[in-house]
Amino acid sequence: MEIDHVVLATRSRQEAEQALARAGLGIARGREMPGLGLSNLVVPLRHGQILEIHYPNGKEPAPGAPPLLQFDTEALEAHPEDTLIPVAWLVAVEEEARLRELAALHAMSLIEAPAEGPGFPPYLLAGFGQNFARRFLPCLIHWSEGFPPLRAEHGREPVGITGIDVAGPRDVIEDWCGGRPAGLRTVPGTSGAVRVAIGFADGGSVTLGVAPTG
Repeated sequence: MEIDHVVLATRSRQEAEQALARAGLGIARGREMPGLGLSNLVVPLRHGQILEIHYPNGKEPAPGAPPLLQFDTEALEAHPEDTLIPVAWLVAVEEEARLRELAALHAMSLIEAPAEGPGFPPYLLAGFGQNFARRFLPCLIHWSEGFPPLRAEHGREPVGITGIDVAGPRDVIEDWCGGRPAGLRTVPGTSGAVRVAIGFADGGSVTLGVAPTG
């Protein structure tokens, strides 16, 4: 069971590009997220794993839209010295039947998202909304036609997420996911993901998120 992607908030596209460049990471693409007041950037780490960067685009969210801009703003205000703050994470479930089984077990919401143009296939998302109240819980995702092929010009060759620190109860997270996601480390609190470590082919690594204290 692996992490599919981690969503991070930042203050502007320029700030994101500068932070990613320092980390040796490139961007595959970006777009406005309709009705959310946000735009995003997609950073492929390897096939089947990405970072998704959110930044405000100056537009008002549509009435009734999920409060993602609010969550991002709160995270950035709480950590003014940091950039690229994790705000959500998603765990890949290889088999659709298994995802539906977990969704039924935990009364998760299910979203069947259609394809969004060439290179972005349909997917099934479980738990979106429930994780608003318990921010430490990931959404579960299944790509019915396989993960989208993504490429970027990286300064270093990433090999994927080597660890994610999540403030939340391990037993609840593992029960929700049906197992322990690879690389999960839990820390005290219930605020959700706080930092993510990315490994590189040269043996190095970089950590994005809230700087440890103490």
